[in-house]
Amino acid sequence: MNSDPHRPVVLSDYLTEVEARLLIGFLEGQGIKAFNSGAGGATGWPDAAAYAQVVVREVDLEAAKAAMQQWLEDAQDEPDQASLDTEFEDQE
Repeated sequence: MNSDPHRPVVLSDYLTEVEARLLIGFLEGQGIKAFNSGAGGATGWPDAAAYAQVVVREVDLEAAKAAMQQWLEDAQDEPDQASLDTEFEDQE
């Protein structure tokens, strides 16, 4: 039996919904439909022991994996705040 190519599959897990939504926004910018399956956790505190899953359609999974890899690489190439602060101090 063939599986439904539009069935939802988990692309990635994140510790917070904010992290998941950043990736979802990037994927949607690439034309890949994605959504957050919701946060988990049972403490009642926001983001405490929570997690969020980024979900895509099975038919988009390989493209989503490639896009996520690009997103992660791009994030590593961006300067962090400490290096920006140092550059600014050097200019003074």
